[in-house]
Amino acid sequence: MRPMTNSLREQIQIYIKNKKDISDLIADIDLKGENLSHAVVKYLNRVNCDLRGINWSYCLLGSEDKIFSIIQCDISNSNFENAKFVGSTFIRSCKAHNCNFKNADLSKVDYQYTDCGETSNFCNAIIQISTRKGLGAKFPKSMFEDLCRGWNTKFKIIEDK
Repeated sequence: MRPMTNSLREQIQIYIKNKKDISDLIADIDLKGENLSHAVVKYLNRVNCDLRGINWSYCLLGSEDKIFSIIQCDISNSNFENAKFVGSTFIRSCKAHNCNFKNADLSKVDYQYTDCGETSNFCNAIIQISTRKGLGAKFPKSMFEDLCRGWNTKFKIIEDK
């Protein structure tokens, strides 16, 4: 990965302001801790990378004809508030502790084996819960306790030992 430079940050901000896709600009760039808020990122392919602390808030991530994938990465402490994932999107086998997914549309995300820890925020997030998309995923226990509160059906929350 190449390091982020100030001139590239400025170029990214211009693209964001003009609602242009920044995928090519960030293809081989170290994104740890960067602010990409409001960006359009149609495709990304990262495997086993440190992507902690990125601000993805209000981003449009993915597209109908490209793949957005983050595999075996640490995305902890990242902000996905109001982000919308479209098309084929994968966040698989990632560490996603202390992430903010408030109001995010994660309905298209395949999140198999991703560990969201106990402190990630999914308030008003849209998630498709299925074996195909979420096999082996770990979510905050409180998320399901809140979700099941007031239902006439009993749910058993199984904790991983």
